[in-house]
Amino acid sequence: MTPATERNPEQDIASGPAERLAIQLAALLPGAVAIHVRLQGPRTLWPHLRLTAVDECGRTLRVPRARALTLARWIIRSFPHAKWAATGHTFDLRTATLRGLEA
Repeated sequence: MTPATERNPEQDIASGPAERLAIQLAALLPGAVAIHVRLQGPRTLWPHLRLTAVDECGRTLRVPRARALTLARWIIRSFPHAKWAATGHTFDLRTATLRGLEA
């Protein structure tokens, strides 16, 4: 096959923006199955992005601060209808769904 006729199998799977985001995040965070994002940290009174990635066993994966802030912004911008000020939400990379209060 020539490069012009080759198809990317991920394009067939990723039909919507949430699915494409899940594929991108899984590539950037190998081993992660879910990402928890909070707009307000537990110890701060002002908005402060917090991202926690977990693996299949529920262990927290280390994510560098700059990458965590960038990925948290991606998720928040992908789901503007979620009530981010209320509580944190969990983005499941396997199902490309956002779970949480009023998600």
